[in-house]
This record gives sequence, C-alpha cells and structure tokens, in this order.
Amino acid sequence: MSIEWPCRVSLVLALALAGCSGRGAPPSQPAVRVIEASADSLMAIPGVVGVYEGLSGRETVIRIMLAEHSDSLVRRLPKRLGGYRVELEVTGPIVPMRR
Repeated sequence: MSIEWPCRVSLVLALALAGCSGRGAPPSQPAVRVIEASADSLMAIPGVVGVYEGLSGRETVIRIMLAEHSDSLVRRLPKRLGGYRVELEVTGPIVPMRR
C-alpha cells in the first residue's frame, strides 16, 4: 500500500504537532494524591530530598527537590506524574535543625 505525497506530508505534520504539545493525559486526581502515591518511591532515589506541589504560571506542577544536579539522576526521574508536569529544583541537602 502506497500513501500519496500530500497525504504523507499531512500525516507527518499531524504526528509532529501532536508530539510537540508536550502534554500527556490530563490529571485525573489532585496533585496531593499523586504526591502521596509517589513520594516514597521518589524519596528512595539517592539525591532526591523532597517532593511538593507547585505552580508554574497558572499550571499546577509537581516539583522534585534534588540535593545536586546530575545527568544520571535526572534520567531516573519522570517528566510527568499523574498527568502533571514535573519540574526539578536543586535545593542542596536538607537536614533537620537541631535545638
């Protein structure tokens, strides 16, 4: 089966535009629930020091806090969780205060 040139171009453009939106499935539950379900497994990854709900403009995002930036750590982390975009934030190590 052969696809004619104009149809082929339209198909390629449609696929490219669909992939460029950067959006996955819309969130199906509140971000706090997604964080509750994911925090333990994320915090078990060496270098992850926290997870919280944040805003980027008007968009709710999930932020993962890192002790330091490393390419190997970044590759292990999801780009989306539960339909929310993930942003990474390098905070440095977090230690409890002593009184």
